[in-house]
Amino acid sequence: MQTRSVWEIFSTECPTVSDAYLKLSQSITTHGGLDEKTRLLILIGIYSTTRDPVALRHFVGLALKAGVPKKQIESAALLAFNTGVTSAELAIPLIDEVVRKQA
Repeated sequence: MQTRSVWEIFSTECPTVSDAYLKLSQSITTHGGLDEKTRLLILIGIYSTTRDPVALRHFVGLALKAGVPKKQIESAALLAFNTGVTSAELAIPLIDEVVRKQA
């Protein structure tokens, strides 16, 4: 039996909320001003700071697929260091895990 992801459960249980979230996210993305790699690096910094491993894994994977080098991804995550060592403490091993899985 395959385990459903957090997002799959959420979107099944709360479809109108998940649809609204996706529309908001898409609106922010298409607002413009940021190229995709920069947007992904900012999101990695945000989710490193909030210590959200589900979102962090997702955006690290997207960044790698978009051609962002591991060193730049780590640098974005290390910016969270300014908010406390525990943020980077989560992010750096997680980045390494995602890189190894995609290699």
